[in-house]
Amino acid sequence: MVLYFQHYTGTIRWKQLRDSDWVGGTQSEIVAYDAKNGTPISAVAYALNGVSMWHIFYIDKYNHIRQKSNSNRTNYWQDGPINKLNLTAMDSDAVGMQACWYGSFYGDTDYADLRPTVTADGSNATTYATEVGMHLWYASNGTTFKQYGWRDGQKNWEYQEDWKDKNGHAGVGCYTWGPGTTTYTMMVNLENTVEIWWKDTNTSIKATERHPINQWTNSSAAINNVCPTTSLGYTTFLYAQMADTLKFQGFNMSYHAEDTAIIAKDTLTVSLPVKDQGVPLPGSHLSVSAINDHSGGESLIVFYQTEGNDITEFTRDLFGGPWSYIPLPMDG
Repeated sequence: MVLYFQHYTGTIRWKQLRDSDWVGGTQSEIVAYDAKNGTPISAVAYALNGVSMWHIFYIDKYNHIRQKSNSNRTNYWQDGPINKLNLTAMDSDAVGMQACWYGSFYGDTDYADLRPTVTADGSNATTYATEVGMHLWYASNGTTFKQYGWRDGQKNWEYQEDWKDKNGHAGVGCYTWGPGTTTYTMMVNLENTVEIWWKDTNTSIKATERHPINQWTNSSAAINNVCPTTSLGYTTFLYAQMADTLKFQGFNMSYHAEDTAIIAKDTLTVSLPVKDQGVPLPGSHLSVSAINDHSGGESLIVFYQTEGNDITEFTRDLFGGPWSYIPLPMDG
């Protein structure tokens, strides 16, 4: 597991979990030097045709969306293609921004205008794989997110659409790597409610009023009363910071397009037995994951900040029990 974070010097760095210990995070593990203080960070990783790729997205000191890319072939961080667009995010201390790996392009009309690389004689210079690509959302102002898309093998990112009447100070969540042809995006509306949107890209079936095709549709599932600057994250559970307690809650989702629902009995709260201990800062950045245990089970892992100059790791068994926690070392 690799964790990307902003060091107190402003640089974006990475740490790696090896044999139950976190290593790295020093000046030898720097990804970027020009990040805005408090920038959101989004990481996308995938492997294709024997090549492992890592992409890091952040906001620089001039509020531009920036991308750094690396692979097991190059082994160094270089500017990604989105940099050429100089996309400008909202100038604020709290800005929503998220990139998500897109694992299925089954007829996705968002990518209809993404053309393969063409040589001077008109032939295709690149034959791209249609299984892998990325979506990116960022807040251009307090009520609008812009969506861009990129497909593996393409040189350029393309504008796709605006998402209006959304809280630009809150984060974005996604679930776009599951089986089938339906993907999900989570955003906070202007009433501080998390909405779960879905889109089915399977053009081989007939669209209906209840189940449109290739159209983002808001499900009836929702999470009310979240912190106006909440981060969102999904791995196994959908996490959001609640306005009344400031604690992160995890919601077990049943993803079924128009029948998407929250399994209320399985909702969890990231908390410690000591009162007021382990409570995240309002609007804390968040990263979530799940890993296999040596015993054969699975553990939930949640990272957030409780002090402002820390990253604290919270861990719990998938099926219940107390949360344990440990602050990650930030030296170097």
